Amino acid sequence: MSSGETTEADAPRIVRDVVCGFCGLGCDDIEVAVAGRVVMPRKACADAARLLARGDVPPPSPRVNGAPVSLAEAAAAAAGHLKAARASVFSGLGADLEGHRRLYDIAMTAGASIDHSASAGLFANLDRLARRGWIAATLAEVRNRCDLLVVFGDDPAASFGRLFERIMPVRAGEGGDAAPLFAPSARRVVMIGAPFSDASRKALAGHELSEILVPPEQVATAGAMLASALAGRDIGAVPVLPGLAGASLAELADLLRAARYSVFTWNAATLPASDAAAVAGSAAEAVDLLSPTTRAAVLPLGGRDNVTGAHQLALWRFGYPLRTVIGAGTSRHAPDLYATETALEDADLLLHASAFRPDPPPDFTAGPVIALAHPDTSFAREPDVFIPVGTPGVDHPGHVFRMDSVVCLPLQGLRPAELPSVAEAASAILANLGRGA
Repeated sequence: MSSGETTEADAPRIVRDVVCGFCGLGCDDIEVAVAGRVVMPRKACADAARLLARGDVPPPSPRVNGAPVSLAEAAAAAAGHLKAARASVFSGLGADLEGHRRLYDIAMTAGASIDHSASAGLFANLDRLARRGWIAATLAEVRNRCDLLVVFGDDPAASFGRLFERIMPVRAGEGGDAAPLFAPSARRVVMIGAPFSDASRKALAGHELSEILVPPEQVATAGAMLASALAGRDIGAVPVLPGLAGASLAELADLLRAARYSVFTWNAATLPASDAAAVAGSAAEAVDLLSPTTRAAVLPLGGRDNVTGAHQLALWRFGYPLRTVIGAGTSRHAPDLYATETALEDADLLLHASAFRPDPPPDFTAGPVIALAHPDTSFAREPDVFIPVGTPGVDHPGHVFRMDSVVCLPLQGLRPAELPSVAEAASAILANLGRGA
């Protein structure tokens, strides 16, 4: 047999119906080819394809102060730093649920504040939800019932590549599911903010698309004006936005009143920080105004790197969401004080976890840095302890929450596990802290 021939044993195996855990959308029809350590995406959005792809490269070893060591030695060094710290911050938290559970065990044992790298958008939405509540839809409800979708801000396809394909299919079989049960085949989608991208126009072909173009800093104002129009006020009398935008918002209010099931969606993470909570509030207020006469709901977008799972698990374990400090048998929630950037101002140790993507830890020089991180992570400064970890859904199985919080999705391992999971690395650290796995 010549060196160029391929045996049946060498041929890649095709794995279908892979669940994606990266963006929070929870697509469950991904397809990859796997040959040994190599993973080659065949059907996936661009972001998932980039994060799923793996080459035949041996994984790096754990390091302490830049020198290669064993996992046991790295875990012991990390535990030593944690024991000596007085104000630890746990950032990133890009892990599956079992990884979160073990990281929270470390926080309970050694004391630390916890926050996720994608929590800014989450807390902008929680601001409205905690004060007045809202009526939220699931992805399936939007797919099967929504006949008018209003999108605030930027085109969401940049962060959620298959969103429109999944929730606004035109024909049966698009997005891997059956045709919508109760919605018409052609629906209306309105952007308030940026225009539709070419990719979104292609995904929404067959639907009626409208754009109310306003600059990013005026999206919140447009949302407030739409809510005012729904409340019966004459928004044309207040020239806050250009006349055309105001007239379009008034027309949209009439369309919303006539719709059978309207949904308002936005990605708080891409809105100006000062406006994200206001947009969430306007969307929820619009739903409140429409609900007496028709059906309406909000669909906040998010869920990157299992932030929804990190949030849910914190609620189960501590009675508080993220941005909580834990230790000595107590917990205290202060979202402004324990946001990562603020918490680091008074910290003397940073533990950063990022298994889904090679995101480096935030800048921190006031004490040791422990990184349980993707093997491809590039560091501006070498961590005091680096433990390369596997990616859930690639190197090992796991569970993540979908963005709408109603479904916990199982991830499968695709290739031989040669890297510890976050849970395994954290368990090794716990054993050195005097608390076994």
